Amino acid sequence: MSQQPSFRRRSAPSRIGPFTIAVVLLMQALASAQDLTESALKAAFIYNFAKFTEWPADVLSGVEPFVLCVIGDSAVSDALERTVKARVLAGHNLTVSYVEPGAQPPTCHILYVSGVTAARASQLVARTRDVPVLTISDLNGFTELGGIAQFFYEEGRLRFNVHLDAVKRARLKISSMLLVLAKRHD
Repeated sequence: MSQQPSFRRRSAPSRIGPFTIAVVLLMQALASAQDLTESALKAAFIYNFAKFTEWPADVLSGVEPFVLCVIGDSAVSDALERTVKARVLAGHNLTVSYVEPGAQPPTCHILYVSGVTAARASQLVARTRDVPVLTISDLNGFTELGGIAQFFYEEGRLRFNVHLDAVKRARLKISSMLLVLAKRHD
């Protein structure tokens, strides 16, 4: 009776670490939670964008607060305030500033734009072009206008696209752990 050689299957080295898996599971849980409002879900995504993005050292020096601006969606602004309350990001307190759709936003680290025309969104993107501001919107075609990230729904889940050229122009670094969750990044 001849014995068959036994083969041990070697697993390929994992490219996805435990932290990445945790982020993916968190984002999926947030996206599928039924008792979560759309505004709270968007606020959670915006906060996670802040956590997984790196700004140039000269932008976040000192003790000034990290400012998240919301234009045109007071419900997201309120939800974002609840989300970031008493949290600190890279040693900076987080503040949320709501801006009326026609007003000029203050200096922001993140600018979320909603409820405005494409022309107004284009103006806001142009104003932040080449400036380290993470621009996010739920407007169709926002990344084509030069915005960095765009929310959309697919099969009932909140998803997002990322425009990598706009990220580079803004001198930001978005973690690969966040980019892996993007539907499309180009």
